[in-house]
Amino acid sequence: MTEVINGDIPCTECGARLEARNNKKAVFGKECLPLASRLILYGLCGLFAEVMFTATWYFVDSAKYRHCWKLHGCTSVWSFPIYSLSSFAVERMFLFLDGRVPLLVRGLIYVVWTYMWEFVTGLVLRQFNACPWDYRGYTHFNIMGLITFDYAPLWFIGSLLLETVVIQSALQLQYTTEGINKKED
Repeated sequence: MTEVINGDIPCTECGARLEARNNKKAVFGKECLPLASRLILYGLCGLFAEVMFTATWYFVDSAKYRHCWKLHGCTSVWSFPIYSLSSFAVERMFLFLDGRVPLLVRGLIYVVWTYMWEFVTGLVLRQFNACPWDYRGYTHFNIMGLITFDYAPLWFIGSLLLETVVIQSALQLQYTTEGINKKED
């Protein structure tokens, strides 16, 4: 039997607390999505966000990139595990910091994490000549071409959207087979 505290049920998979609404049986004892499913979701959301960002960037700076109305967006397959694991780390931070640290401060913490993760993963990938980004000669405020501080406001907004839209939604999703084969009255 799952212990209920203040109407919340802890998810045994991730430790998140799911709100029990109207004491419905479907909520009690259920688990959030398994880790593998959340990692896939986070990776796909990261890929989508990057393709949309690059398409928008190329459109705005179409004189340089000559993509105009094609809305050409691109990314690397390496982005999937990078975004997946980074988003999982932000999920863990969110579960620890929620209720303890204000949203805007959490956003700053997420930006620091993002820069550290981007730097480390870029450095590792560069050792194999596989790093898909290089900010040298592209922006003024970069470190070794691996991170650029020009994107700080975008990382801040993106990380808050990650927490408030993607992570909070992912933690509420559940697998269930109840009612699939039952006819409604």
